[in-house]
Parts: sequence; C-alpha cells; structure tokens
Amino acid sequence: MGFPWSKEALAQGWADRPKGKVDKLNFVVWTYGDIYTKIAQKFEQDWGVKVESTISSFNDHPTKLATMFAGGEAIDVSQSSPFSFPAFIKQGLVEPLTGLPGIDEYVKDFSGFTKEVAVVDGKPMGLPYFSAIWVWNYYETMLEKLKIDKPFTTYEEFIEHCVKAKKDGVSRYPVLWVAGVGLEQLPGTWYSIVANKGGKFFDKDGRHMLGPGSIAREVLKWWANTFEKGLDIADPESLKMQFTTSAKAFGAGNNLYRGPNHHYGLNVVNDPAQSPIAGKVKVHGFPGDGRTIGVTHVYFLNSANRDKEWAWKLLQYLGGKTKDGVYTQAMGLAKDAMLGSGYNSVMASDVVKTGWRPWGEPEKILAMWEKATYIGEICNSVYQPWHFPWTDQLNIEVQKTLTGQITADQCCDNLIKGIDDAKRKAR
Repeated sequence: MGFPWSKEALAQGWADRPKGKVDKLNFVVWTYGDIYTKIAQKFEQDWGVKVESTISSFNDHPTKLATMFAGGEAIDVSQSSPFSFPAFIKQGLVEPLTGLPGIDEYVKDFSGFTKEVAVVDGKPMGLPYFSAIWVWNYYETMLEKLKIDKPFTTYEEFIEHCVKAKKDGVSRYPVLWVAGVGLEQLPGTWYSIVANKGGKFFDKDGRHMLGPGSIAREVLKWWANTFEKGLDIADPESLKMQFTTSAKAFGAGNNLYRGPNHHYGLNVVNDPAQSPIAGKVKVHGFPGDGRTIGVTHVYFLNSANRDKEWAWKLLQYLGGKTKDGVYTQAMGLAKDAMLGSGYNSVMASDVVKTGWRPWGEPEKILAMWEKATYIGEICNSVYQPWHFPWTDQLNIEVQKTLTGQITADQCCDNLIKGIDDAKRKAR
C-alpha cells in the first residue's frame, strides 16, 4: 500500500513524522471562530497527538502570552500581530525557523507583506496567519437615493456626498469611521489615508514626519473636521468601533460610507444573517492612484516549546501545510472568513475568488491588493519594540483630537514628545 503523499512532499517536511515522542502539544492564540478547534482535531487525527489550546481576546493576548512565558510554562506555538512581534523577538519568545524541513519552500511562497513581518535580519521567524488590506465601503441603496451615480473619487467629493446626505435628510451621520482604540483600528484609519496621500509617519532613518505642514498632521486636521465641531458628518459611535463592530453597525443602514477598514468586514455586513442591508454594501478603493496599506499577522514557534520538531509540525498546521501538503488553514480562512493569505500561491488560486464572492467583489479587492503597501513602510516604528507603547499614546491623543479636546497640532506635538518616552518604556 502506497503513501497518500508524494516523495516530493516528504522532502518538504510537512508529511514526515518527527522522531521524538510527545504526549501533547499546545498553542496560545487569540479567539477567532472555531478555526482552532477544527485544526486541532485534524492534527490529532493525522498524528495521534493531543493539542491543548489557550485562547484569549486579541487585546489580552500579548499579556497572557508573556505571563505564561515568564511563568515557565511550555508553549509550543503562538501568534502575533506585526506590532507585538518585534517585542516578542526581543524578549526571547520566538524560536528562529532556519534549517527546519520545508521552511525554504515556505519562504519562497511568502507574499511581500509576509516577508516584511516574518523574515527578520534574514532569518525566517514565523509563518503567516492572514493578510488584509484597507478598503472603503459604501451603502449602494443610499447612494442611489441621493441620485449620485458613483462613489467618491476625490476627498472633496467624499465631503460633498456626505454633506448632501446630511442636508437631504438621508443620513444624520453619513460616515462611520473605524476609530476605536486598537493597534490597527484607529491608527490604521489614519495610516491608510496618509499613505494614500503619499505621506509617512517616519522616514527611512526613523525620523518622525509629524511636524507642522506634514501630510500626517494635515490629514488629522481634515479627519477631525468631519466630527461634531466641524462638518458634523461623522458618526460619534465611530470612536467605539473596531473592525467587526463597525461592520455590524453599518449593517443598520444609517450611514453612506464606512471608513478605511480591513477588506474582510464585508463578510459581516453582506451576510443576510447579520445585516439587514446584506448585498447592498459595496467595496470601494481609495482616491487618486488608489494607494492603500496592508498587513500580515503571524504564527511562530515559541522558544519554550517541549519538542522543536513536533512544535514545527503543529506550527505548519496553523500557518503552513497539513500532512496532505495543502494549505488547509489558509484556504479555510479564505472560504469561511474572507481573509487573505500570506502565501502568493493561495492568493493566486481560485480558492480566494470563489471563497470571497458570497460577500464581496473579489476582482475589485484583488486589484486594490496590487496597490497596497505594507503598513510598516508607512509607519516603520512597527519594526521597533517601542511601537506598542507609542500606539497606546497615539490612540489617546487622536481620540482627544477627534472629540475636540485638543487640536491636531497639539496631538502631533504630543506624539513627537512621546517617542522618547515610548523608547524608554520598551527597554
């Protein structure tokens, strides 16, 4: 009886059984549907090794992981946003993947976003969890009611459409921003518009670009003016909104536009079970040349693993290939959750197009994907351990600006001063 996998697959490392023995493995991740239950069951069926999981909320994950690591607990595989990953590496939580069977093949298939996050100083340090780009959404029915034939193509048109919607009594607050506190939510909205306008937050040498007259500062002034004390077209609830909550809120049909956000929010707002306006929400690109930003989150081998070969096997089930040589998790995420992949081969496959089609317009999103720059190119502090504490300050200062407590100039000045404080906190 032959093996169900090829000799070539065996050579890649995902189909052969590790030499050592373990009675169990574990991973520490943040919650996302039932994907971890499914993949753990598949691993146990394929290899006969039990998988235990510790699953916390996204915001609690870094603290939970660091606490377990400091407590000397065995951790085989974990997960990171690109914003926490440099700190995890510095703290010694991450085991380099250099030399492990199959890693070279994975690296060859990494997308540009993935290489930016997962390859550090020339060493592969993780495998991709998912990728996403920032897009806009609009409510098609409301646009038709306003007798506007197409969504905005300039920021001036964006304001005109919103003011008209408000003046005509079609929408009290025409734009719902993603402006809730987070590593990607509120900061991502600011980063993406600045990127679209050709700006950055730091230059290649790490010097800030937040001074008077900077694109970042001018964008913040413009953004703040959409709130209550300016044009009064921005929904105040925006300040509580993260990606999924904003998609659910947009589904109420009260807003014309939904501000820059991860593309996969369409799987909520166009889901008939979750949204009264399902099917009527369209994806929309950025003005001008359409420049946007993208990101990849990663899984990594924890240095506190109980057996490196077995931990590598489990890591591949989460971020690479399963025993049959298939990117099972990546393809499942595309079909079940509209997530993008960190692998070029998956993004180029029909799995993405067919998987995304029930909720959105995959061809349009993939065209936008081609115009996306990794978020770290716009705000390269993400490569530094101090990005995390600096982002904490950024969230506070920007929300104060959007609520009229301070000006955009004061916000940017405070953030400039905060860079050194964040560096001290990260030491």
